[in-house]
Amino acid sequence: MKTGIIYFSATGTTKALAEAVSRGLSGNVHFMDVTLPESRKNGIIVDNDLTIIAAPVYGERIPGFLFDFFHRIKGNGTPLAAISVYGNMGFGISLQQYREFAEDNHFRLIAAGVFIGQHTYATKMAPVAYGRPDEYDLQQARRFGESIQKKMDRGDGTPVFLPATVLPRFITAFPDSGIRLLIRQPRVKEAGCISCGVCALKCPMGAIDFRTLKIHEQKCLRCYACVKVCPKAARIAEFRFPMFRSAFNRLGAKRKENQIFL
Repeated sequence: MKTGIIYFSATGTTKALAEAVSRGLSGNVHFMDVTLPESRKNGIIVDNDLTIIAAPVYGERIPGFLFDFFHRIKGNGTPLAAISVYGNMGFGISLQQYREFAEDNHFRLIAAGVFIGQHTYATKMAPVAYGRPDEYDLQQARRFGESIQKKMDRGDGTPVFLPATVLPRFITAFPDSGIRLLIRQPRVKEAGCISCGVCALKCPMGAIDFRTLKIHEQKCLRCYACVKVCPKAARIAEFRFPMFRSAFNRLGAKRKENQIFL
């Protein structure tokens, strides 16, 4: 069996879960990383027995720019497994987005999973899903891959049943940068920055100027890729108001578990 796994992973969390799922599959598995802007310039031609798409959930949905890119992928009847990765708050309408994508682009959605990863804005002071995916999460992801493989081996193309959501579909129209109302743009701590340019190189939106290292406000996704990759911890990002952090901590305090749908 030939499987293509397409994933977007600004900070490595979605990648880790996609790789764990792959360990439950048989045959030839190849990965397509569409995190950086250059990787999304051209479309993807599907030539697989199975396609898996894995994406993070930002603001209760798959980001608009990423969903628009996915819509350029035509399935030609190929089985599809969809993975949403969220930070212990909610996976929102992401599964409904995958269902609509499958219908519009001629995929057969046979499996879906929602997995927990450390929240983008988690810290030791606000440890929302801190350290996740943990070993148990990764084991569940591998078992999800095994379940998909068994379904494929049976030749079972039954469409997956997905839970309904009470969230309105129109949230997909919200701008990807809307979170900036809550989160400040990551700034540079001058004393620590060595101007290595890694933050600009790894920005999924191409929002950082390579020369000045300044961030284009309207392009910034607040994904914290620049914060995570800085070798000197010279990028700092904060909530606009302290009360946002305390509310964030309370909302994400209870551990949520992964869910799979087959």
